[in-house]
Formats: sequence, C-alpha cells, structure tokens
Amino acid sequence: MPTSSTLPPAAPLAETERAALLDSLRGFALFGVCLANLFTSFSQWGEAGAVPAAQLSTAATDPAAAFLIRALVDGKFYSLFSLLFGIGFAVQLGRATARGDERLQTYRRRLWVLLLIGLAHLLLLWPGDILAFYALVGLLLVRLRSLSDRAIFRWVVVLLILPVVLWAVFWLGGGWKAAVPLTPSLPFYAVGGMLVERLGIKSIYEVFASPSWGVYLKALWAGIFFRAGDLLFEWRVCKVLAMFLLGLWVGRHQVFRQLDAYAPVLRRVAFWGLALGLPASLLNAYLHHSKEYYDGTTPGLSWAGLYALGVGPLALSYAATFALAWRHAGAQWVLRQLAPLGRMALTCYLSQSLIATFLFSGRGLGWVGTVGPTLLWPLALGIIGVQLLFCRWWLRRFQFGPAEWLWRSLSYGHAQPLRRPVAGVVSA
Repeated sequence: MPTSSTLPPAAPLAETERAALLDSLRGFALFGVCLANLFTSFSQWGEAGAVPAAQLSTAATDPAAAFLIRALVDGKFYSLFSLLFGIGFAVQLGRATARGDERLQTYRRRLWVLLLIGLAHLLLLWPGDILAFYALVGLLLVRLRSLSDRAIFRWVVVLLILPVVLWAVFWLGGGWKAAVPLTPSLPFYAVGGMLVERLGIKSIYEVFASPSWGVYLKALWAGIFFRAGDLLFEWRVCKVLAMFLLGLWVGRHQVFRQLDAYAPVLRRVAFWGLALGLPASLLNAYLHHSKEYYDGTTPGLSWAGLYALGVGPLALSYAATFALAWRHAGAQWVLRQLAPLGRMALTCYLSQSLIATFLFSGRGLGWVGTVGPTLLWPLALGIIGVQLLFCRWWLRRFQFGPAEWLWRSLSYGHAQPLRRPVAGVVSA
C-alpha cells in the first residue's frame, strides 16, 4: 500500500469533470436552506419580545406562508444537501482510490478543515451552523465506505426508523416531565442554560435584537451547547447519515451521469417520495400550531413519526424530479442557471448568515421580529438572486469561490491557484 509520501499529489476536481446537474441541484437546495434559516432562526416571527404577529402588515397571509415553509421547506433542503454530500464523497472516494489513497488521507483532512470552518461559523456568526456536524458525520461515512449496496439500503432503513423508536422511548418514559428525561441532549441543555443564566439572557429574540457584539458572541458560545443538544434530541445523526449513504449509492453508480438508464428508478422515487412525504409533511405543518403537539406523549410520537415519514421521502422526490426535468433540454437550460451557486455553495451558505445577520440583528438593520413569513419568500429569492449575480461575476475571474479556495488550500496543504489564467466566461 502506498504511503503518504509516495502517493501522487491530490488536487481539486477539474472544472471539466464537474457535473452541472449536481451543481444546479446544490444551487436549488441553497434557496430552501436560506428560506428555512430565515424562518426558523433569524426572523423570530411571533416569538416573545417580537412585534405581535397579528400587528404585522402581512398578518392575513403569514399563517399560510408559514404553513408552506413548514410543509415544503423545513428539513427537506438540509436533507438534499446531505444527499449531495454523500454523492460528493463517492466522487472523492473514486478519485482517491485511483490515486492509491486507500486511507482517504486527503478527504479526512478536508473534513477536519470543514469542521474548523463550521466551528468558526458557529462561534462567531450564527448558532445554527450545520458544517461542523456534517464534518463529524462525514467521518462516520468514511468508516462505512465499503458497505455493499444491499447493506447501504439496510442501514438507511434502520437509520430512518431509529429516531422514531428513540423518540417513543423518550415520550413513553415521561418526556420532559420525567424525573430524568431519557435523552442524551439533557447535559448540553443544562450547561447551555447555566451559561445563559449567567449572562442574564432571557430569550433568543433578545440576543438577535441586542446592538452589542459582545453580548451576541457570548450568547453564541453558550449556544453551541444548545445546538449540540438540539442535534442530539432530534437524532439528526441518523437522518443525515442515512442521506449520506443514499448519496454514496447514487455516486457509486454515477446515476447523475446516466439519467436515461435510471429514469424508471427516478420516476418511482419521485412518485413514492411525493405520495408518502407530502401528506405527512402537510399534516405535520397543520398540527404545528399547537404547542401540545410537542409536549404530550401521543402528540410527541405523532410529530416524530410524521417528521420521519415526511422529510426524507419528500427531499428524495425533489431530487428525483429535478433529475428527471434535467433530461429535457428546455428545463435543463433553466435549471443550469443555478449551477454557479452550487459551485460556490460554501461561500453562499456562509454569506447567507452574514446577510441575514446584517438584515435582522441589532448590529445591522434590526428587522428581527418585524418580518412575517409572507415576506420571507421574496426575501430569500432576493438573497439568492444577488448571490447568483455575484457568483457569475466571480467565476468569470476566479476558479473557486473564496471559501472554497480556503477550504481546498488548507486541505491540500498549499495555496491553490485562484485567478483564471485566461479570462473568459464560465459556462454554467
């Protein structure tokens, strides 16, 4: 087996080797992630301290807009990103194997660098970061890379069912009202609560509304414990790893390069994902208005089951439908316009946090608590539109996005060439 000193040098994927379908699907996923994050975190719509929801100018349409976000967006687009992460891993695995890098040393470095980027994002900008979590779960994926196709699907089924079983144990054991709630998230919530109490912070709204960066940064450092607690309570590792593994299967079989051959499979995934995922997601969103939906034993189990049945299948339906549309020239031309976003997905994801922090926090325009879900739809489209224009401008001049360049340079151990040697327009 070659040693690290005898392996041929690793290098980023050549531009001509990139799959435009995957870049475009990644760009589509960025819109959903942006909208979901604006809704669940930055806007603080209806939270204590915010402008009462009934007093907003969009009060008449906000409940419907929120319903659509919960039903069609929430959870589905991080699942899409998880699928794409697994596909990307399969591509990297193939290249590493061709180089003789059986231990995936370069890819492991990529994950450790991604972890550092995610922690910086989490501790300096926004408590909802997913990058650090992806990096850690990615290390699990590396260990499972040799699974057979049959074993992959067995793992996926178990991983998607397991959270429902674990939630059943939690709720039937008394839920949060039990003397000792049966959840691994409890110590993290306890430490986070202690830190928040020492800081004198009463609500998340207060943190976002504060004009002080000092208060915000201290809250972020406490928030890392709440973030860890939330991920553990939701058993997010099971859902993300399941989508990673499905992505590994897709990438292993190069489905994205053989759409005609896999069209029957894609049609079945699109149909059954919609048939299962949409009703479950709609019902979950409909019941969401009741706080008791989460607090009681039976409602808590209903939420767990509907979420598991809705999120994964509907995300897979989105991906399959996107791939089927790609087979038609007219639709492909439209969808291909999203590819620059996907090529700079890390830069766009991080900059979305910067933009939303500027728009909503007390250190910026202070929109927190004043923007209803109705306006979040066009706002997310506007952010994505601006990012798309920037990505097109940037990629005419440079080979990578700025965050992508940093990630690659640190992963490969030396600065990557950034500027294009010959100026020219990059095709999407």
